[in-house]
Amino acid sequence: MKREDINNFAQLVKIEELKKLYEKIDENYGVKVLTAPTEQTLLVPVKDPISNGSFYAGEVLVTSTIVQVENTKGWAMVMDSNEELSLYIASLDACFEANIYTDEITNILENAKNDNEEKNRKINQKVNSTRVSFDLL
Repeated sequence: MKREDINNFAQLVKIEELKKLYEKIDENYGVKVLTAPTEQTLLVPVKDPISNGSFYAGEVLVTSTIVQVENTKGWAMVMDSNEELSLYIASLDACFEANIYTDEITNILENAKNDNEEKNRKINQKVNSTRVSFDLL
């Protein structure tokens, strides 16, 4: 697990699990909020397949947070307006970098990743079962 993966995979974890781990981190190490959860909008870049150029298709609402655990800063950006989730993920990011609860963090993220892959596999299997072969006509 790399630090860059935390923000993506942590959004797949149940909020209750993240809250429990956040409370454990805050109780034992203290989480200092440097930048409170803030809503922002980002432009979404899209690559044009015809001209190979790019353009902005629209905006997306995100919530970002910066925290500090011990002397290590953590950052998170999540889609939509979700202050708690952003705070929890930023705390995980800081702890992962500081080697605090690394095994626990890796374990819950790997489980979420595997569950998501299994869910996507089942969806793909259902979609592929509806495929029509026109060679038979």
